[in-house]
Parts: sequence; structure tokens; C-alpha cells
Amino acid sequence: MGEISYPDLKAYLKQLDTPSERRPVPVYLIHGEELLVRTAFEEILQRLLPGAPGSLNYEPMDGAATSIGDVVACVNTYSLLGGTKVVALKDARLFHAKDNAAKLLDSARSARIDGDLPRAAKHFLAALAQMNSSLDDLRASDRSTRLPDGYDAGEDDAWVDAILDHCANAQLAVPPAEDGAGILERAIANGFPHGHHLILTTDGIDRRRTLYKLISEKGVVLDCAVPKGDRRADKEAQEAVLADHMKSALEPTRKSMNREAFLALCEMTGFDLGTFSNNLQILIDYAGPCPELTAEDVAAALTRTKKDPLYELTNAVTDRNWERSLFFLDALLAGEIHGLQALAAVTNQIRKLLVAKDFTASAAGAAWHPACTYPQFQKIVMPAVVAFDRELIERIDAWEAALADESAEGKKKKKSAKAGTDLQLARTPGNPFPVYQTLKKADRFSRAELLHALEAASAADLKLKSSVLHPRLILERLVWQICSPKS
Repeated sequence: MGEISYPDLKAYLKQLDTPSERRPVPVYLIHGEELLVRTAFEEILQRLLPGAPGSLNYEPMDGAATSIGDVVACVNTYSLLGGTKVVALKDARLFHAKDNAAKLLDSARSARIDGDLPRAAKHFLAALAQMNSSLDDLRASDRSTRLPDGYDAGEDDAWVDAILDHCANAQLAVPPAEDGAGILERAIANGFPHGHHLILTTDGIDRRRTLYKLISEKGVVLDCAVPKGDRRADKEAQEAVLADHMKSALEPTRKSMNREAFLALCEMTGFDLGTFSNNLQILIDYAGPCPELTAEDVAAALTRTKKDPLYELTNAVTDRNWERSLFFLDALLAGEIHGLQALAAVTNQIRKLLVAKDFTASAAGAAWHPACTYPQFQKIVMPAVVAFDRELIERIDAWEAALADESAEGKKKKKSAKAGTDLQLARTPGNPFPVYQTLKKADRFSRAELLHALEAASAADLKLKSSVLHPRLILERLVWQICSPKS
């Protein structure tokens, strides 16, 4: 009993199938990546109660619409046929804090955009329950005051009204507020009848809560979370999950996929397990009797759906890689990124490189050289970067104070932490690797080239706001001006 990760699930279930002291526990909590949660849920359910979907001893419940009191009552009620009984509470909201209402509304808006009104309504009603609001409250004229920060009644009226109409037509109501966590804690502490099990699924958990600690003690917590970051370790974890999913999907078909095809598929989809799974099935059907899926199959059968973050573009531009810069620029503009957003990201990165160039040209940056290794940087250069940042912020504060003294009001302005932070090389001194990369990128440019790049960015900004030219043409020209080698 305790917490296990998704890769350990098969080993855990195998132990349950062999004569040993390990037995199924009364309560399981599964959280993390949606597709992995669904897969783990089905495997645990099948182990506890084979043929569960058609069994009278299986009771699935919706976490967004079911009272915890009803769930506990169901778990503690003996079935007519006796034997093992499983109650499943899917999408449980027991670990959602009240400040997660905005996240639930985001999920509702995304589901509405995808055309899934039932799922949108489920998230929407859960958000209203956490906000202590009713459906009528969101129909009132002061709707904007009832929505969390970041929601504008004018912009969000369409999808909110669509969900409200759906709730009215389907006769849905906001679930009543209750101390669900407290009710479940008492039920788990008292114990369930022998052979009765409760499976909870949720997208996120709070390990600080008493309920989580109690489930870890009395049952099993299955962690299906996958790192969403962009660090090397995060990407390796994501790739491992996709590779494992690919292997599980291909085994029944007796097909294989080489490394080149796998990487091409990952580039097409990014880390989106649902899309990855769908595309893999498309490739299986496309390949027909062929035993191996190739990179050529990926290129011929699939359309790229991966959403590239802005940093992919800025990395390519500051690497002076013309082809990759155009690729990511085209992908971003084809998505939901506005031309001004892409321009702002590139401009901010150029400003950062200018600060890095100032550091390397200063006395503090004398220890830096292009061949500097990362251990050397951590030991010698990073302390100098932190000192340089401190001196820069003090200088900015002094300038602001001088300007305030000269102002007509004669009142000293409040110090702006944002201005200093924006110009810092090491915004998080505890993570020096991005600073190391910034200094290496700065070595690819001269100071004159960076100043020219800023001037070009300013001209592009003016054209984006006043010209009839397509944003792609304007930004492609800017990228060429930055990436082109010094004449």
C-alpha cells in the first residue's frame, strides 16, 4: 500500500495474480495524464472484477454530478449477487481547491470549442459549485463580476450562453456543496465491507490533504502524471511514455516502427497521448499488410498537429538557423499565435542577448569565454552574473529615483521590480543552465548585429500595425535580417 507510478502498474497487478501476501486494497486513487488514467483504470477494474461493464456488481459514477454521500452509501451496500463489488467515481473533484474554478472554466471553454457540450457542462457546473454560484447568477447582468480574473463577459458571452442553454435543456443543476473529502475520510477510516472496492480517478491531487494521506495508508495511489516541462529529463520522460504506448498498440497487430518513424510521429503530434494514439491507428490502417511503419508512412498519412511553443522560434532565431526559424514561424502563425506575439518573443530574446553581450564585455564577465564548460560556468561565471544583475538593478533604481526627484509632482515613484527583473540575466539563480545557453547564443552575434536586430524588430512592429502586408512576410523578412550572416 502506498504510491506507485504508472510503469509499476503491471508489476503490481502481476503480484495480485500470484499467491502472495499482497491483496487488492479497498480504495484506489488514479491521477495524472487522462489517457494513462483511463488505461490504468480499465486494467485495475478488470483485475478486481472481470467483465465489469456487464456486471451488476459494478457501479460507475460521475464525480461532477454525484454526491459523495451517495458514493459511500453505494460502496457500503451489499449487492444482490454477493461477491466482489466495485464502485468507480470518475473525475472526482475531492482534491480541487476553490481557486481551481478558473482552471475548470478553462476546461469548459476548451470542451465547448471542441463541440463537446456534455463535457463542457460538467466542468462548468463543477466550477460554479466551487464559486458558490448558481446558473441564474451567470445569467445576470453582472456576470463579469462573478467570473474569475481573466474572463471578460464580452468575449466569453458566446460559450457561456451556449453551456447555460445546454444545462437548461438537459435539466442540469449545480451540484450541492458538501464536505465530500471529510465524508470519504470517515468512510475509509471505518472500512468498507469485505470484497468491496472504490476506484477514484482525477486529473490532479493535493498531497498535503488528509484524504490523500489516508488513501496512501489504506489503499494505493497510482501516479499517471507525466512532466509537462521542456527540460531534458521531462522530454525523456515524455518520450518514454509515448514509446511504451506505441509498443502496447503495435504488439497486437504484429507490426513494428523504427526509431526514425517514431521520432517523426512525435514531431507530428508533440506530447498529446490522445492524438498520438489516433495517429498511430491511422498509420496501422495505412500500412495495411506491411509489417513495418516507416517515416515515409508518417509523412504521407499524417498532418502535423503539434503546437510549437514560442521558445522553439526564439531558439531557432538566436541559433541563426534560417530554415528552422521559418518552419516554426509558419507553424505558429498557422495556429493561434498572432504576429505581434511572435514579434514580442523574438524582441525580448534579442534584448536578453544584448544584456548578455554587455556582461561579457564588462569586467565582471572576464571569466567567460566561448569554450567555457558548464561546470566551469557554474563555479566561476555564475557568481559574476548574479553580481552583475544586482549592480544593474541598483543602477536602474538610481535612475528611477533621479527621474522621480525631477518630476513635477515631487513624489517619489514606487520601485518597479518588473523593470529590473525583465533585464536580469539570472531571473532564477538556482537554475543556471538557461543563463549558460544565453551566453553561448550571444557569442553568435556582435553588439552591432544585435542593435541592428532591435531596429529591424521596431520597423517590423510598425509594419504589423500599419501595413496591409501579410504578417508572415513581415516576420520572415525580420527573421532573415537576424539570421543572415554578417556581410
